[in-house]
Amino acid sequence: MPVTIEVKSGDAVLKGHRKMVAQRVLDHLGPCLPNSRALCFLDDEDPPELRREHGPANRGGYMVVHDEGYLDGWPSYVRECVCPSDRFGHRTRVIDDLVYLYGSTCADEVGLTMTLAHELQHAIQHGKERKVWAVNSLIANDLSRRTIAALKLKWSDIPIEVEARIVSKHVAESIFDEQRVTHHIDTKIAERITEADSADWQYIRTLTVSTTIDLAAETQQLLKRLKGFRLELENALQEKRQNPDYADIVLDAFSLGDLD
Repeated sequence: MPVTIEVKSGDAVLKGHRKMVAQRVLDHLGPCLPNSRALCFLDDEDPPELRREHGPANRGGYMVVHDEGYLDGWPSYVRECVCPSDRFGHRTRVIDDLVYLYGSTCADEVGLTMTLAHELQHAIQHGKERKVWAVNSLIANDLSRRTIAALKLKWSDIPIEVEARIVSKHVAESIFDEQRVTHHIDTKIAERITEADSADWQYIRTLTVSTTIDLAAETQQLLKRLKGFRLELENALQEKRQNPDYADIVLDAFSLGDLD
């Protein structure tokens, strides 16, 4: 099923160029792309409500859309693409996977390429290894800040995030060249939007085309680090049981049960 690219811009030339860059990413990922109704939305602004929720260093995101409620807080122009309304005001969801990039991200074609490839890799993970994706997402997004601070967790500790960074750098180097991608990374390190973001870009700089990761095995290792926080994990999982992606997740299946 083809991926839809939606570029928001009043400049026809700019719109065409960004769509072309995005299509090159899709062509590179090719048959790995999810067999779902996926939308890549390239914005021309940074909506304040999204910035407040996700922070100054965020460049985009990926989400599975199960119903219109998942888009609470999103700009109306994004909602209309995912769940368009008819003349009676009734909405119908036409998108399953949403990849979103801020306008500031799209301003640089290397940044657009890396972020789009990164977020599309999460869509690929969801399509091919949904349970592993769900457990990683639970850890990255639903543990308390206290726990994350106590464990000193970074993006580079989350297996699906490591893989997305490997893929994004590889795609960018294939489309452009290693020198240009390295310059982009060095620029982001120097910007120091946050200290954590700068450190993350330094980590990305160390990745090479030969860097690989076993998602299932590394997820098990990460869960071992969380042995003392099993109750918090279970509670976070319970809160997401209404989400179809988490309804059948059993943490013991990832070897937590052997750690008691």
